[in-house]
Amino acid sequence: MTAEAEAKVPVLAKITSDKVFCYVSMALLMFLPVAEIITEFLIKAKIKKLRFLYPSYYQPYIVMIFGGIFVLLIVLNLISRAVSGKFKLYLADIFFFTLTAFMLISMFCSVNFGVFADGVLFYSERPETFLCYYGLFFAGSMIVDPNLRKKLLFSYAIIAVIEGILGFLQSFNIEISYCLYAVNRMPNTAYGTLQNTNFYGTLSCVLTAAVSGLFIFSSKLLKSKAAKWGTLALSLLLFYTLLASKARLAWIGMAGMIFMYIVSLIVMRKGAIDKDSLRQITIDFLTLIIGYIAVIIIAIICTPYITSRIEVTAEDLQEKAGSDGFGNGRGRIWRAALNSVRRHWLTGIGLDNLAQAFREMPGWKQGDYVQSKGHCEYIHTLATQGVFALVNYLVMLICAGAGAVKTVFTEKDDVKRSLTWIFLGVFIAYAAQATLSSSIMNVAPYFWIIAGLLLPRTKPVSLKKG
Repeated sequence: MTAEAEAKVPVLAKITSDKVFCYVSMALLMFLPVAEIITEFLIKAKIKKLRFLYPSYYQPYIVMIFGGIFVLLIVLNLISRAVSGKFKLYLADIFFFTLTAFMLISMFCSVNFGVFADGVLFYSERPETFLCYYGLFFAGSMIVDPNLRKKLLFSYAIIAVIEGILGFLQSFNIEISYCLYAVNRMPNTAYGTLQNTNFYGTLSCVLTAAVSGLFIFSSKLLKSKAAKWGTLALSLLLFYTLLASKARLAWIGMAGMIFMYIVSLIVMRKGAIDKDSLRQITIDFLTLIIGYIAVIIIAIICTPYITSRIEVTAEDLQEKAGSDGFGNGRGRIWRAALNSVRRHWLTGIGLDNLAQAFREMPGWKQGDYVQSKGHCEYIHTLATQGVFALVNYLVMLICAGAGAVKTVFTEKDDVKRSLTWIFLGVFIAYAAQATLSSSIMNVAPYFWIIAGLLLPRTKPVSLKKG
């Protein structure tokens, strides 16, 4: 290595350090709701020069801009590692490249190349959007320092405060601006800064899981009693707004998180944790569950959030699987998506191009129903990016989940174990609700960095046999 190259290594390493990746990620996650609030207040001012502004217009651009920033940081990071002469390949690197490769293949082999440019601006997923997702995944894998991980988790709590307050007020029809997507929307529903109740259902699920985990492990992560009970109050507020979104997919996510904690608390009786710590964590978990039950009872007595959704669910279950009415219309969406797989199984029908699957259905004519989102992240990935892309995505999820489970069971450091346990809870919540929802550009970023955090760069991949 030349002297000039040696001089560049420390500079590049500093520019692409775990701190930089962490703070850039936090900036993106926090800027999304803040930008929306600023936009809505400017609209509320009714200034003629600001009439071009409208809700959720700028969030996609924020995600795409950060996608470019992440690509630059990753390229510099790879150069730094290569120039140092000690390049090590990690599992997260492999998945970053495979995820990006399948995305690009889907884009270039699309039935309608570039169709994402003509999609619905507010939640279309362009290539730059996916690069932001995968950049966050890469960033999460870089953040190994427990102190940085705590800061990232606390940023979720700050975002939860913002979304929780807005969602609570919206449940009483108090809002800054209007709900853009639902023309005939139901009153008293929560949508936070997402302008859509289903989208908020997913985000509130992720944030509730994060803040609830912070309370469950407060004995290890928080120093004051006030902070502990504050996180409990915040988690219950978020849980209320989750119900107020009337998004049943969020129920599935929360059920997945709760089931994970029940199983893990039982299994951890033989894990690397002392009995007193496990007892306190169990008590805090049960306290949280009691709080959830209290919120559910209040919601049943005072609101239609649960009862109305149960009635709709009962009607949905009477429909045959695959029929138009099944799953509140998901039946025909899934049928069209799966029908396209037979012809486009290798590369998918195209990036953000699910609408084409409807146009290829027998008997379809101009003006008939189309949908650009699969309302199941796994089916959507299969239809738009192909079989191998779905397999790659599922393998990534399995590796991240399995790695987290191993860390929780074997890690002896209380803080490291607690943080991984919380992130696993958020991961499970998102993965469970994804069976009924689609990846959305102002929600998915909150998941992708969590996935990266569960695949930290602690052990390089060895290419040697044995």
